[in-house]
Amino acid sequence: MDVANNAMLSVLDSMPDVIFYKDLAGVYSGGNSAWEKLVGKPRSEVIGKTDFDLFPHDVAASFSAYDQAMLESGLPRKNAEMLTYPDGHTVWVETTKMPWFGSDGEVLGVLGTCREIAAPE
Repeated sequence: MDVANNAMLSVLDSMPDVIFYKDLAGVYSGGNSAWEKLVGKPRSEVIGKTDFDLFPHDVAASFSAYDQAMLESGLPRKNAEMLTYPDGHTVWVETTKMPWFGSDGEVLGVLGTCREIAAPE
């Protein structure tokens, strides 16, 4: 890994929010250390997997539906959802999903962040 990639990974890992990115087929290409904690596995075991490989089917289907809605609109989308960590604790998050663009402006997939919030009323 080169210096620029190491620096970028260090920046992402310093953030408390979950950050992830996946291709147009929903295959994870990367994420930060907060994402690893959510999934309960190291990056090396998660990259190349889909939501359906990592989460219960109903949760994966929900994540996938949000991805597709965002990709169809081409605009960032926010939603509140409850996430369950491998140790069983749950948190409410605001998830933002937006197009992940390549250097040529082409959409490569989905870039997402999850920020913990208070439970919706």
